[in-house]
Amino acid sequence: MDIRSLRYFIAVFEERSLSAAAKRCFVAQPSISATLAQLEGDLGTQLFVRHSKGVTPTDSGAKLYPHACRMVNDMNAMRSLFADTHAPLDVSISLSPFLSGALVSQVLKTLLDEIPGLTFSLVDASEKADLRFTCDNYITDKDVFYYLWEDNYVIAMANDHWLSEFPSLSIKQIDKLAFISRKPCDIQESWDYLMQKQGITMDVRAQVKTEEYALDLVAAGLGVSLIPEHSLRGRSDVTIRPITDVALKRVVGIAHTKESNLPAHLINTILSVKQRMNTKTSAIKSNA
Repeated sequence: MDIRSLRYFIAVFEERSLSAAAKRCFVAQPSISATLAQLEGDLGTQLFVRHSKGVTPTDSGAKLYPHACRMVNDMNAMRSLFADTHAPLDVSISLSPFLSGALVSQVLKTLLDEIPGLTFSLVDASEKADLRFTCDNYITDKDVFYYLWEDNYVIAMANDHWLSEFPSLSIKQIDKLAFISRKPCDIQESWDYLMQKQGITMDVRAQVKTEEYALDLVAAGLGVSLIPEHSLRGRSDVTIRPITDVALKRVVGIAHTKESNLPAHLINTILSVKQRMNTKTSAIKSNA
């Protein structure tokens, strides 16, 4: 038994899902499963009951949870006693409105956890900022861009929509369907060109600015929408289907101008997050 296994256990207990816990811990799901199995073997008891919708803690799991939290908190407190101290660091960060809030929040939490004295202010994408969460197609030769994750675009629909009967979709199948449009959208030009080339028209029922609003309207049955698959993370009220005859994707990351004078420990932490998310992309994408 070690702190890592207790961290994984806490994530599974709180998420009630092995896949969600894997995304939260930035590891592949088999790592979570193997670590839990070893922990159950060490303790000689079953901690979770697995089922089709996730996991449910057993009585043993419920008993272990508060002790695990206390041990992990104590270990974090012990490490903080010997952590390097840095001067307070206030960083402004702009966030494009079309990005997944869940993944951005994970990155921000990691930065706050690993950089003592860091505080940040989120500003509108149109405002000047030290760092920018954005996509690679908005980068210029004056910027430095740190790749974090890649999104494939999929068609999102209500769970009872007739298109959900198909395992994948052709772009022709959404012709003239009720559609929820998002603007701004990072692939808007590519999407408009594709619609024109294929002779497809959309019956636009609503136009929104964020992916969350689009998904809420999709779940309510107002229409289908083109959504990055990471945005579906944690939602069970929407069904997604891949598009077979066209590949639309985006690369998301953090950018800053080459002239920015940012502290080395901030850049090193961003690079660390970049590496973890880069190597664990398959884990993040599973069941997104």
